Amino acid sequence: MKRVLVATWGNPFQWGEIAYRVDCKELGLVNCENVEMRNVSTLPVLIKALNPDKVIILALDTLANLTLKNEVPARELNSYNDVKNDVEERVRWFIENRVKPNLDEDSDLLNDEYLSNYVDVVVLPGLGEFDNASVRGDLLDFYSMVLKELAERLPEDDAEVFLDLTHGINFMPVLTYRALTDLLGLLAYLHTARLHVLNSEPYPAGARAWREEATETLVLNIRSVESTELRPKPIYSVISGKPGWSAFISSVTNGFPLAFAVFYPYIAEVRGYIDGELERFLDSIEVEMRPDSMGARKVHVERKLALSRDFRTAVKLYYMLRVFNTTFRGYPKRNRDGVSLDELLALTRRLFYAMPRIGIVVEDQLCTMKDVLSRRGRSIKEKGWEPLMKAMRADSFSGGSSQSLRHGGSVSEKTIRNFIAHAGFEFNLTMFRKFGGEFLFKYSDVSLARTLAVEALKMRRNPSPGICGQFNPSWR
Repeated sequence: MKRVLVATWGNPFQWGEIAYRVDCKELGLVNCENVEMRNVSTLPVLIKALNPDKVIILALDTLANLTLKNEVPARELNSYNDVKNDVEERVRWFIENRVKPNLDEDSDLLNDEYLSNYVDVVVLPGLGEFDNASVRGDLLDFYSMVLKELAERLPEDDAEVFLDLTHGINFMPVLTYRALTDLLGLLAYLHTARLHVLNSEPYPAGARAWREEATETLVLNIRSVESTELRPKPIYSVISGKPGWSAFISSVTNGFPLAFAVFYPYIAEVRGYIDGELERFLDSIEVEMRPDSMGARKVHVERKLALSRDFRTAVKLYYMLRVFNTTFRGYPKRNRDGVSLDELLALTRRLFYAMPRIGIVVEDQLCTMKDVLSRRGRSIKEKGWEPLMKAMRADSFSGGSSQSLRHGGSVSEKTIRNFIAHAGFEFNLTMFRKFGGEFLFKYSDVSLARTLAVEALKMRRNPSPGICGQFNPSWR
């Protein structure tokens, strides 16, 4: 299981030296080393205690040209790349000149190769007015970008993530936590996803003389805020203009295995969409060096566009595909004529293993179909495609499965209700054939199946009145 340490950093140049302690038993951690160490940051303490495979430091672009307590000079910043590079340089200067001098000789952070290969400094969109910088834009741009950066860096198999909130400020902690739970909830469909949220005891505050003595004698314990193994967290939003991708998302959220196989996206196409939206966003950012209203010359950053919900949903889909591609090898399978019953059963048992409520319903539907077709096996010739309704209706009329036409309405209607009720196997829309001794399935109208799957996803966000009366929001 891979370990990742994610740390939110506000303004590191304001931090003072003090002793930090990690007590592994108190934190409930295994494969952990008890550590007590003086430093200006929790970073080296947690690296030594946890031995993570990856460290991700999240910083804000509002640190651009900040010269307080560091030796990196202010400079002319004429593009957003200039801004990000400036902030990364200042954060790495802080590690080199403030964190490293307090380290033991065996610390990984003293190794330049470790710093370059295992410690990422990610600069993210901030917000606010400061004497060194003015940054304006949508607050959720931080969430959108931290989601994107983590989706690229988090493991795609079993993972244990530690989120250190000790040094985070304002919106950073809550939006980073939200991004991690969103992504790790997708990892949890197929793999173990653990999240530990950590925060040290507060740095002492008070009169200067008292504070100076306190920082020499106190030891701040790094405490556990939350420690959990995540359950699958479905995506409930569509992507505008991408009905195929939205239908795939719906197949996972609602339990439609045939739609899963039919609409499985190419990860490269999803990545291309994300890159295009990101380029448009970055191109809209204006960077200018000029005086503010109080006469202080500083960098002004203004984001003219905001990253959309579609962008965030696409990022989640991208990470979902990274995770799914570790198990569903060979997908997407575009140029094939039908999906076998055995493949649909195997897919269902793997994909919904951690979501038994959906898995049981879907497998029950597949087993019903298998029973019906097996009973009628001798009368089904290895010929062309036939509507699934034909077999289900014939079996019902002959006294077979009592579930064959249950909840159906008109036998000729291709309705969203029937689509959902039968796990995407709407009997009028689903075709079957017997080939090589096995049963294959496909949709007679892929466009209609896509539309119904997307509508099913939208209904999860905006439920319609039920057949037995008006929808009551208190039921949710």
